[in-house]
Amino acid sequence: MPLIWRSLPNGLGSAGLLIVLLFIGSLWVFMPSAYAAVGSATLTEWTVPTPRSGVWSLSLDTSGNCCWFLEYFGNKVGHLDPATNMFQEWTIPISGANPYSIAITTISGSLTLWGTEFGADKIFMFSPTSGLFREYNVTYGSGVGYISVEPSNGPVRVWFTEMFRNVNGEAIYDPSTGNVTLYQDEFPVAVGGGAYGVYATSNSVWFAGFSALVRWDRASNQYTMWPLPVHGSAVGRFITLDQNGEPWFTQGVTDGNSTNNYLGVLRGNTTLQEWQIPSAGSDPRGISIDSSIQRVWVAEESQAAGNGGVASLIESGGGRIISPVVTTALSAATPTVLSPILSLENVSSTSVIPTTRLVAGSASGSFVEYAVGQVQPHEALVDSKGDVWISEPGVNEIARLSHTGSDFALNASPPMVTLPQGGSEGVTVSGVSISGYAGHVTLAVRAVPPNVTVSVFSPGQLNVPSGGTGLSKLVIRIAPEASGETGVITIQGTDGNLTRTMTVIVMITNSTVPAASNGLKCLIATATYGSELSPEVQLLRNFRDNSLAKSRVGSSFLIVFNAWYYSFSPSVADFISTHEVLRSVMQVGLYPLIAFLSLASLIYGELSAYPEWATVVSGLVACSLIGGFYVGLPLGLIARRRLMKRKLNLTALGVVLLGPVAMILVGEVLLWRALLMISSSLVVFSALTISGLVTAKAVSCILP
Repeated sequence: MPLIWRSLPNGLGSAGLLIVLLFIGSLWVFMPSAYAAVGSATLTEWTVPTPRSGVWSLSLDTSGNCCWFLEYFGNKVGHLDPATNMFQEWTIPISGANPYSIAITTISGSLTLWGTEFGADKIFMFSPTSGLFREYNVTYGSGVGYISVEPSNGPVRVWFTEMFRNVNGEAIYDPSTGNVTLYQDEFPVAVGGGAYGVYATSNSVWFAGFSALVRWDRASNQYTMWPLPVHGSAVGRFITLDQNGEPWFTQGVTDGNSTNNYLGVLRGNTTLQEWQIPSAGSDPRGISIDSSIQRVWVAEESQAAGNGGVASLIESGGGRIISPVVTTALSAATPTVLSPILSLENVSSTSVIPTTRLVAGSASGSFVEYAVGQVQPHEALVDSKGDVWISEPGVNEIARLSHTGSDFALNASPPMVTLPQGGSEGVTVSGVSISGYAGHVTLAVRAVPPNVTVSVFSPGQLNVPSGGTGLSKLVIRIAPEASGETGVITIQGTDGNLTRTMTVIVMITNSTVPAASNGLKCLIATATYGSELSPEVQLLRNFRDNSLAKSRVGSSFLIVFNAWYYSFSPSVADFISTHEVLRSVMQVGLYPLIAFLSLASLIYGELSAYPEWATVVSGLVACSLIGGFYVGLPLGLIARRRLMKRKLNLTALGVVLLGPVAMILVGEVLLWRALLMISSSLVVFSALTISGLVTAKAVSCILP
């Protein structure tokens, strides 16, 4: 203020100062999008009725609204209805249970809570309607931690981590007896000695391991591990999945002075992207994603630094790109049947008047951080309205962070593309309105990797309506001379006052072969399993894109295969998707295929240093197994009497197979695409036929 006063002309005095202040105030009023998005948010806080209860884990209800919670020291399960300011609390039967994590599901149409008891080495199932607790004993001293429930119409499968034993657990609930079948399995060494967070999807489960991201797949019964970047003593914490099925994670350390705190995402199962959280000592924990705008929120517990808060990643531009070395290992869990310990608990109800205060947002790098003080935020969950709910064990409160300023989010679909030399792919850029934002956002490319070009945006300006989305498209092209590497395209959007950036990761494969299947969907498998993100569909797509398409002979075969497959698959997929019984039959029928391709993928991985040779060997194994199972077994059962009387000329069959293999060798030497297309197709057909005939003959000889 003294500087302003001294800069005024002589004689202007107090009147001039008033004019200056009014001018500054007018800037604040007429530029809300530049300041309000960062600086204004309302924090509403409800004090939990039980004193010093240590409110800990939060979970939204099945409608995406707040909220169910656990009281670590209060030893209770609670519910808050923010519409009525009413708390309900139920005491957990055993004292000192220290409930740690909670997950919500529905069983027979009734809301059911699953939770862990860190201090009692138990998991529990709770019905709020009846007040009935079912508790199940887990191994003593296990340190039962985080929990997640598979989304499924079948058996209820509950997953949890045992942080002291380097073990994960799967509990399958039997509603007829109330028992659970418990499978416990030790993590591979590459996980780093244990895991905290867990996120279950249908038939696959993600873990935030101490040193690696981990995915367990039911179809292959194996772990896949992506090592986390090393940042001092920082370890993986929480994990969640976005609408693209990509896992986001927090990695941090409890140290008030440490800057080794990160938010990251695994793109395309191949590339890690991470951002360093600005505040020292932030100690990141819970992570949640606003699915409507794909904005990520993180709880900064900050026990040691005392500057707790919540952070939002508003700029996907920047960050660090890492290509981890992926490893796999088989799992070997053994089952144990557990009977429940039953208890009925009464509910207590208390009305609490909340308090409201404004909190300051501070923009730093890719984040906006909202400081909430020494409340030690443990979880941050985004509800169906876009509000962020926070557990505050340091002050025994549950809080809601509500935005009061308009903003827009910039997103890309897909966020990562994998292209060969000379390849191209389209990307959709979207601008999404936040808190009533409406405006015209001009797009521009700010950074492009070498040997990559980006077409102009179509259109070049996003017209973002209030509460809606504006769309534009661009095409990414790779030069024929590009080398295999990973790069980042940075895209900026601005309306003149507010600027947002985002990135598209580009992975260039070291191949001149066109990606014959790039962008093509596994239509029949997707219709069968209900989603492109199901692990079964991903396995089939990965075998196609990461094994076959990576070689000349494999991509040549895919050109022929795709022309045949996509001539009929759309109509077949439509028919399957509308007939539930057929979907169930197809799911069972495709599991052997998935198992065969899993084995072929493992073989390809072992020989991946020689991609052409790896494709031929793994392809022959897959075709032989597929032909034997899907052709040979039925043929042997149907025509076994005729086959018993016929002899197979194995020499002739061998010549039939070796001829096309020799043609492949010639095609490889001459780099003759047409010959590779013909010879690879003949090899596949020959392998299917020969394995089918040999299997059918064997079946006819074995069966009476």
